[in-house]
Amino acid sequence: MAIDIRDEQSIAVAKLYYESDMSQQKIAEVLNLSRPTVSRLLRYAKEQGYVNIKISDPVESMAVLENRLQIKYGLEIVKVARASMETVIEQKKAIGKLAAEYLVNIVKDGDIIGIGWGSTLYEMAKRLPVKPLPHTKVVELKGGISLTSNKTYAQEILDSFTQAFSAEGRYLPLPVMFDTVEVKDIVYKDKFIKHILQLGRDANIAVFTVGSASEGSTIFHLGYFINEEERQRIASSAVGDICSRFYDADGKICEPDLDARTVGITLSDLKKKQSRILLAGGKHKVSAIKAALCGKFATALVTDQYTAKLLLA
Repeated sequence: MAIDIRDEQSIAVAKLYYESDMSQQKIAEVLNLSRPTVSRLLRYAKEQGYVNIKISDPVESMAVLENRLQIKYGLEIVKVARASMETVIEQKKAIGKLAAEYLVNIVKDGDIIGIGWGSTLYEMAKRLPVKPLPHTKVVELKGGISLTSNKTYAQEILDSFTQAFSAEGRYLPLPVMFDTVEVKDIVYKDKFIKHILQLGRDANIAVFTVGSASEGSTIFHLGYFINEEERQRIASSAVGDICSRFYDADGKICEPDLDARTVGITLSDLKKKQSRILLAGGKHKVSAIKAALCGKFATALVTDQYTAKLLLA
């Protein structure tokens, strides 16, 4: 391709402008050109392809991930947070912040919000902005009493929600799992407990996360009775848990006897809710998130960019 004087001038001007960060007025003085001529030469350089401008928009890249996840998993809403690093704590912080912003935008006075527990929800709860909704109710979807020093953050999460929304809060003052079905059935007959469980079923918004079903999962370290045979079956068939109910890759309950001892909302009742917001991130939870999304337990997903790419892989 022949290069004439105009091409040479436009390339020289472009290098001074884009690479040396020189103003158009300064370029005009240095090259003894008029200011309008410099402007025309810059435009000519772009038209000839000598200059290619690429804008990296982090907001747009998040939007692309959100759209792809929405299509792949048939979700109504996807929010992808930008975590500063691919570490569990930074991912949880980013997810929690974005989830708090999303919930505040959609919740209306009079809604009933059902909540799970765990560190991801705790990061969200801490970041909820104040939005007084005095006719709103917040209820725990599962028991949150720990029998060990390991924290579920159940009380802290409910307190933060009720304070942010000036809402009425309802604890479910039970362990998430009883030793026997018989004990659970007796407790379920109490009218106060029945009222809270029904309020959880009536909630139109559910906010929850997933566990990984690995031995490191919180549920195994709260002092509840899960025998060795049950643990082995969970390890071989479960990919995760929602509200402490273990499910397989197809989203089916995989330990019915254990499920019968579990306190709180059933997964079938969870799926009846209008808005089901799943907060989760991290490599160790990808299988659990995928199965939860394929099982249609969530209508909305809040995750981070690292997890989003793994979910699309």
